Amino acid sequence: MSQVPPIKKWLTFVTGVLECLLFGGLIFGWASLVIVLKGENFFSCSSVVNGQENGLSNSSANTTATPIIFSNETRFTTLSPKNSSDADSCAAPENKCPYQDEQLSLVFTIASACLSFMALPNGILYDKFGTRKTRIAASVMYAIAMLMTAFTTVASSEVLFASMCIMAASGGYLLITNMQIGNLFGDKRSTVITLVNGAFDSSSFVFLVVLKIYEGGVSFKAIFLFYSVATSLLLLRSLFLLPNKQFPWPLPQDYNYGICRAKNTRLPGADVELNHNHDAGELQQEALMSNGNAQQNEEEEEEVSTPELYYPTFMKGLKSGMFYTHIFWFSVIQLRNYFFMGTFNPWMTKLAEDNESSCDTVIRYTEAFAITQLFGVLCAPMNGLIMDMYRNYVTKKMVQDKQAGIESAYTKASLDLRSCVVAFSLTTFLGVLFSICVVIPILPIQYLSFVLQVILRSFLYGGNATFFAVGYPPRHFGKMFGADMFIGGVVSCFQYPLFILTQEVFQKNPMPVNIILLVLTALTIIHPVYLYFHCKWLDRQYRENGPQTVKKPRKMEDENLLVVDQVSTI
Repeated sequence: MSQVPPIKKWLTFVTGVLECLLFGGLIFGWASLVIVLKGENFFSCSSVVNGQENGLSNSSANTTATPIIFSNETRFTTLSPKNSSDADSCAAPENKCPYQDEQLSLVFTIASACLSFMALPNGILYDKFGTRKTRIAASVMYAIAMLMTAFTTVASSEVLFASMCIMAASGGYLLITNMQIGNLFGDKRSTVITLVNGAFDSSSFVFLVVLKIYEGGVSFKAIFLFYSVATSLLLLRSLFLLPNKQFPWPLPQDYNYGICRAKNTRLPGADVELNHNHDAGELQQEALMSNGNAQQNEEEEEEVSTPELYYPTFMKGLKSGMFYTHIFWFSVIQLRNYFFMGTFNPWMTKLAEDNESSCDTVIRYTEAFAITQLFGVLCAPMNGLIMDMYRNYVTKKMVQDKQAGIESAYTKASLDLRSCVVAFSLTTFLGVLFSICVVIPILPIQYLSFVLQVILRSFLYGGNATFFAVGYPPRHFGKMFGADMFIGGVVSCFQYPLFILTQEVFQKNPMPVNIILLVLTALTIIHPVYLYFHCKWLDRQYRENGPQTVKKPRKMEDENLLVVDQVSTI
């Protein structure tokens, strides 16, 4: 058992969830933020001209161009910010500016792709330099992104490309460092990882709050200045509630973390650099010994874990068949999700065309969509619980078969991956249901699509992170997870060409593209099917060859207990 104080462990968990909720995936709240950006007149045709001629800025203008969303194009009238409710009247439009919709869609496309692109370098830096140093850098970059957004003017709308990308990438790094919290909770590890991912997904609700505050009269600049100051909380948490390197797995005895951790009794020279070719459990057994329990230079045999046996190097992990099928599964469902968010405003507008007040309808559905995002933090643990429960079921079945003297259909070689098969199959099923709801052009049905989208996204990202935590050696987690997100980001860039295809080729009707994505989503069942047969192969290899062991020397130390508090695993 670890010696981490329970209150500290739970404080780390709660603050980690709150951090992901309030700072992590803000870019997913784009459907709400885009209304604020349109209200500030960013990228709109006449506002750019006025800004160039009159030096208009979003912080000094006395009026705000409030967007009127109608017939798939952005139209606007000039209204007082203190009387923005006049927008609900959907007065006659003065101008049309499809250019604004295209540019704002491009900002979201690039920013969401950047979130994925930066996962690979973030993972490499995380594995190399540890948690504290890289989180400090990420916190500073997050503050810079908020300051850039706050001081962006109408004439310098292009700055949003940079600020949104930095914000998205920094938020993604916060997720990577918080997923390791699961190592503090033993057999509830999968549940904690998926809950952290759910909080990350639910952070999209923050921009709904920003929208409401903005409508209440608080300036755009003041909102983002406040958020830049709030990033100081990220620095404090990095120092006091997270380790310098990474949380080890399994957790050693007498382990503690943070700059205020209790001092441990150490031997001279005990601050050793751990060998990355060791399993965390092996390191624990080597490092944690007391006097009289072993003889000098005694050797012991220890079983090699399945990930260590088949994927000892990063390149072997990249070349594995289950990595390829996982990339297809993750990239397609993520593209399905991103395309829905990126085209949400035009899609809702088209469905609301026949309503008497299309503007009110679009705003109502936008708010409903944003509110449902908050429940992602409640949906995410469902996936982790399913995985943990199935793993416990298989474990009990193995014990019962052994006691009955019969050969079990399962072995511990495939124990963790079998739980992923169940989770990924369910995720694919949810993705198909969600895609079916989206292609049905009936507005009230979209409420169901909102709910399914939240559950789908929670299952997608939670299951994705858990797969790399259990399927590959812990020391490669950052790099493997980063490579997965990077490739997924490349695929997600197709959402912008799909948007242009929808607008120009299909006359602003996303139905054909949604049907294509429905078919691709159904094909992602390939991944859990492949994993199922891969698990059967692992079980067969385990029965034929038996457990693979290695001999590890155990060196006798003096009377003191050697405690290693920095292990380079997730």
